[in-house]
Amino acid sequence: MRGARRREQILQLLQTVESGSMSVEEIAERFDVSFATVRRDLSRLHQERHITRTYGGVALTVPTELSIHQRHLEFTREKDAIGRLAAEAVTDGAVVIVDAGTTTEFVARHLDAADVTVFTNGIGAINILMRKDHVSLVVLGGRLRRVNETISGAEAENMLRSVVADFAFIGADAVHPEYGVASRTLEQSRLKTIMMQRARQTVVVADHRKLETDQFNYWSSLPDYWRLVTDDGAESDAARRAALEELRRVGASIDLAHPVRALTDTAEEKGTQS
Repeated sequence: MRGARRREQILQLLQTVESGSMSVEEIAERFDVSFATVRRDLSRLHQERHITRTYGGVALTVPTELSIHQRHLEFTREKDAIGRLAAEAVTDGAVVIVDAGTTTEFVARHLDAADVTVFTNGIGAINILMRKDHVSLVVLGGRLRRVNETISGAEAENMLRSVVADFAFIGADAVHPEYGVASRTLEQSRLKTIMMQRARQTVVVADHRKLETDQFNYWSSLPDYWRLVTDDGAESDAARRAALEELRRVGASIDLAHPVRALTDTAEEKGTQS
């Protein structure tokens, strides 16, 4: 394959990944070329300002936002394992905040404790929790952002100021040791910040791809001590392990979920989906 064509396809591949980022190893495997060839292609794309450097890989200059339908279809095993592990911490009678997002939806799906009260701004979580008889559901008010089915705004913020929850389960477009957790809009970022401030324990749920980029404009600072539940792909190479260590350095307690995987590789495991 000619270099120009391959670089074009690398950009197209990055656009199918929710975080907009991939490692050098993933790109080399996908195109069956050497690491040196990939690095030359990435240097050219970087010079042309299509991409930026990340831990051991690259990211689109502006990460592409996928529709909620696309996100539901991608990295389902990882999200399910993360949600299951995170939900195990919730005990009977707890008051819980569940942020909007496809990973937090799996937290909602696996909430089995009795007499739980849940505050949420996610349409997906609402649809799941309204069918659980043991959950008292409180829907946060505000403006609906259709592309990711998220409610945010002053109404949601004011509702939470009257709450001290036991847990806040926070979704993220990215997780960064300096900036915190990323959002697509300022309104979403403000609401995440308040969610974390109004909870005794913050639990960020994010698959391993979310640890590899800082290419967002809106961030919420993390508390001094917090928990990250991610999947075991976060330990799959040196760059990702280094990212985990940086998060531990700034107060993260990290738990790795182990997804049930098929015997053969899938497109998900090669990082072509998000």
